[in-house]
Amino acid sequence: MILGILQARMSSTRLPGKVLEPILGRPMLERQIERLRRARRIDRLVVATSTEAADDAIQALCVRVAVECFRGSLDDVLDRFYRAAQSAQPDHIVRLTADCPLTDPALIDHIVEFYLAGGYDYASNTLEPTYPDGLDAEVFSYRALADAWREADLPSQREHVTPFIHRQPARYRVGSFKSARDLSGLRWTVDRAEDLQLVRRVYEALFPVDPCFDTDAILGYLAANPEVAAVNSKIERNEGMLKSLTRDAEVLRARSAQDPSERYRKSEALLRRALGVIPLGSQTFSKSYTQYPLGVSPYFITHGKGSRVWDVDGNEYVDFVNGLASVNLGYCDPDVTAAVRTQLERGTIFSLASPIELEVAEELVRMVPCAEMVRFGKNGSDATAGAVRLARAYTGRERVAVCGYHGWQDWYIGSTARHKGVPQAVRDLTRTFAYNDLASLEKVLATHLGQYAAVVLEPMNVVEPARGFLEGVRELTHAHGALLVFDETITGFRFANGGAQELFGVTPDLTSLGKGLANGYPLSAVTGKADVMRLMEEIFFSFTFGGEALSLAAGLATMQKLQREPVVETLRRNGQRVLDGVRRLIESTGVGGFLSISGNPTWTFLNFKDAPSATLWEIKTLFLQEVFARGILTIGTHNMSYAHTEADVDRLLQVYGEVLPLLREAVEGPGVRRYLRCEPLEPLFRVR
Repeated sequence: MILGILQARMSSTRLPGKVLEPILGRPMLERQIERLRRARRIDRLVVATSTEAADDAIQALCVRVAVECFRGSLDDVLDRFYRAAQSAQPDHIVRLTADCPLTDPALIDHIVEFYLAGGYDYASNTLEPTYPDGLDAEVFSYRALADAWREADLPSQREHVTPFIHRQPARYRVGSFKSARDLSGLRWTVDRAEDLQLVRRVYEALFPVDPCFDTDAILGYLAANPEVAAVNSKIERNEGMLKSLTRDAEVLRARSAQDPSERYRKSEALLRRALGVIPLGSQTFSKSYTQYPLGVSPYFITHGKGSRVWDVDGNEYVDFVNGLASVNLGYCDPDVTAAVRTQLERGTIFSLASPIELEVAEELVRMVPCAEMVRFGKNGSDATAGAVRLARAYTGRERVAVCGYHGWQDWYIGSTARHKGVPQAVRDLTRTFAYNDLASLEKVLATHLGQYAAVVLEPMNVVEPARGFLEGVRELTHAHGALLVFDETITGFRFANGGAQELFGVTPDLTSLGKGLANGYPLSAVTGKADVMRLMEEIFFSFTFGGEALSLAAGLATMQKLQREPVVETLRRNGQRVLDGVRRLIESTGVGGFLSISGNPTWTFLNFKDAPSATLWEIKTLFLQEVFARGILTIGTHNMSYAHTEADVDRLLQVYGEVLPLLREAVEGPGVRRYLRCEPLEPLFRVR
């Protein structure tokens, strides 16, 4: 059974008593009931009003026109609505408001049919407005309404009944019914005197000719009489909701004031101590307070297991950072841990080379297409710097063209905004080019013909390579006598067992590897063609801990597991669910104006943009504040691991289903800063 509930009250703030204002001699509410009775898909209609004395008149009207009336709370509209439905025990509910006297029964039927056919828990024509304001209809399940009644706790959720449902598209299947034409600029609701004037003019013109006049007739009349359409055209849409959102922000601030940072109390205490002895309080820029807003973020993790980590305050998170993408199997992977434990009993570092160096090098040569010889380092910066030094030695040239992020060492970081301390002479040797733009690379190489030793790039980061781009980069690089270096610090052992070069079928001269090579143990490698790599015997690339055996044991166990089990396939499958699910959420929640997602399924990026009312940094800060509080650890990327389960992905999407609508409300409503419980992040250094 489908129950229509029409909510009505006399105590309108902006136009008191509007529901009984006359339209052609009959109360506006009665005119709307007349139209609703023609909706074929509504089996039963109830008017839900309040117990206030002023609303006795609404009950009297219901008696006179023979429609059911339920009376409940004035302010808790959700409670009134639920109790009105409770006695009827419907399967589905159509929510209507008594400020829409031009409501279209045929449109209501179409929305109900759309809802039923799609198997939705909620559907409406209001999520992405394409119909005139005043033709609103929402359809949802009684079960979803009961959930909202029990759990909703924000003013906007209690006053407007359905936000708790449609803000959670990961929990509820949500459908958006759209018009073929965008008519959202038209205002047919009644909230002010100007609105009532427009509706009366429409009725006076159309009702005498056809009491069942429809939306097309109204559109035709207004097109022929633009002065009527202009009567209320300057009134802002959804004024009531905007006020509720302001109250939401006040509630959230009050909750924060009661307990401003208790969730992260120990983290913040440790951070204060750390700042006294450790610049930035962290060994890594990307783990510092520059990336995690103070007051709403964890700063110290005690331990991890599988896909989960725990901070020093005992808060548990599903981790989508995964040690900045270095943990690709999961924390404390049993195979890696067993290999390290065995090696620990034998020793960590020796006075001569260890056989495990050879074993790991041979495994790399088998897995990575360009690999003919191998040298080890401890992090990605070692490997990329080693590759650049090799290229300079091999070509006898000094200049380098770069695209992407390549670590902290002078040769690269001098080309970024964080170049303090890098000599100008070094900075002048590196130039950047744009990804997927061969012309920009050609321009860089042509500026100093015959002087470029290497072109260094991440074969992919935020977006897929355009057709022929990587092949074109290789061709241009070799045409200019330079070496092509792929920085696969992240893409290696993630995009494919042999990295992005295997996935895209483009083999470079040299490759730097790291991160997932040893599932979070400090190990990197520079590898490539033998004729180039043999110059390692002449340049100086040497580390006391280059042959450190624990990390090599971890690397060997990791590579063996990659080949033995469907690791990359699992990363890709679960990552694709994240990519597809987040895209659906972005569309269904209407945040596409300032948020998108891109990348390879194993390594995806949330791309924040400025909105008219907020900077991307303010929006991102609010996002982080809310996802951290819900137990998701991310800094805007999804670095998938083999330990992630389908349930982990479901939880991520559920949290995003709660947070993305909040972002939209903040951006479109009272402002992002009204929702923040901290100062927003600042644009210090963007690596990609």
